[in-house]
Amino acid sequence: MSTIKLGNMANSEREQTADWFRRFAKAEGAESPRYFDWAEGIMHDEELLDLIGKLPRAKRQPVLVLTCARVAGVPLRPFNAIRGEWIERWPDIEQLARTRATQTNDPRRCTPLLVALNRIRGPISLIEAGASAGLTLFPDRYSYRWTAPGRVIESHPTDGPSAVRLTAEIAGWGASPPRRPHIVYREGIDLNPLDVGDLADRQWLEALIWPEQQERLELVRAAADTVAENPPRMTVGDAVAQIRGAVARARKAVPSGTVVIWSPAVLVYLDPSEREKFANYCLRSKVRWVSLDGRDVIPRLKDAADAAGVIGDFILSLDGSAIASVDPLGRRVSVRDSSGLTPEEIDLIEFERDNWGSTRSKESLVRKVWALSLVRYYQRLYAIMESPAARRYDSVLVRSFADANAPSMQ
Repeated sequence: MSTIKLGNMANSEREQTADWFRRFAKAEGAESPRYFDWAEGIMHDEELLDLIGKLPRAKRQPVLVLTCARVAGVPLRPFNAIRGEWIERWPDIEQLARTRATQTNDPRRCTPLLVALNRIRGPISLIEAGASAGLTLFPDRYSYRWTAPGRVIESHPTDGPSAVRLTAEIAGWGASPPRRPHIVYREGIDLNPLDVGDLADRQWLEALIWPEQQERLELVRAAADTVAENPPRMTVGDAVAQIRGAVARARKAVPSGTVVIWSPAVLVYLDPSEREKFANYCLRSKVRWVSLDGRDVIPRLKDAADAAGVIGDFILSLDGSAIASVDPLGRRVSVRDSSGLTPEEIDLIEFERDNWGSTRSKESLVRKVWALSLVRYYQRLYAIMESPAARRYDSVLVRSFADANAPSMQ
C-alpha cells in the first residue's frame, strides 16, 4: 500500500510541475520562442519533471528553472537537440535554483516612478522595496523619450543625455516635460540584493532577461553601469521588517529630505496580511508612497482606482490614490489628471497647443493622429474647452482658445 501511495504522490508532483510549465508556455512563453520550446519539452519529459519536482515548490518556477539552465551553460538551442545537456548539467542547475531567485529589475519602470515623483517636492530620499540590483533607484540619471498623440516629450539629466534611454507611450501628460527629481539619498531593500559590481550577480541579472530581448539586455547593461558608478545602500531582508529602519536612516542622513517609499510590483509576493502592514505603515507615517501594483493586490488601492476612474490591470498610486494605469514594465502610462479631464481629452488639448491655429497641413495631421475630419476634431475640442474641467486644467489656455475662436463658437 505504501508503495502505491508514494507512486501516486510522485505522479501528482510530476503532473503539477508539468501543468506549471504548460501554463507558462501558453502565457509568458509567448514572448520567447526559445523558452516556449524549452517549456513544452520539459512538460513532456518525465525524468526532468521528477528532477524539478525535488526542488522546493517556490524554486520550481519555470522562469527560475530556465534561467538557471542558461547560467549553468545549457546552449540556447532547440530542446530536442540539447535535452542531454539538461540532464548532464542538472546538478549545477539545481544548485543555482536553490540559491537564486527571480528578480524583475527593469529600468523602464522609472517612467511611472518619474510620473509620480513629478508630484512630490524634493529633495527626495528614495527607498525601494524589492530593489534587486537597484536599477530603478536612479530615475534622475536616465533619459526619457515619451510619445503622445502627435507629440514627443523628452527629458535628460542636467549633464546631458544618458546612455540609458527609456521610451514609453504616455497619455494624459501635460505641456511641460517632467521635472528632474533631486534625489539625495537612495536605499534598496531586497531578500536577495544583487551587486552590479559582482561578476556572478551581474551574470544572473543579465540571464534573467529572456533570450530574444536584446534591446532590453542592452538597456539593463547600461543601467547597471550607471548604478555601478555610485552604488546605493542595499539592505538584505524583508520589506515589512526593514522599512522602518530604512526610513530612519534616510531621515538621519538628510533631515530635510522628503522620504519616498517606492514599491514596484513587489507586494504581490507578500502574504495579504503583510501587504496590509506595509500599506498601513506607508499611509500612516510621514512619508510619500509610490506603488505600482496589480489592481487586485491591495483592495484599498483597487477601490481608489475605481473611484478615480483609472482602468487597467496595473495601477500607479501615490499615497493610496490612483494616478495612472500602467504597463507593469513601464512601457505605457495613462495619467489621470486631478482636473477631471480624461487622458484623451488632455492629449487633444495638448495637441492643439502644439498646433495652434489653422495651417495648410493641419487637416492631414489631424486625420493622421486622430483619424478625424477637421470639422469633427474642432467639434470635440470646443466641447472640451467649454467644460469646467478644462478651466481647472488650464484657464489661460481656455480663454485664449475662446478669444481666438469666438465667432465659430457662437
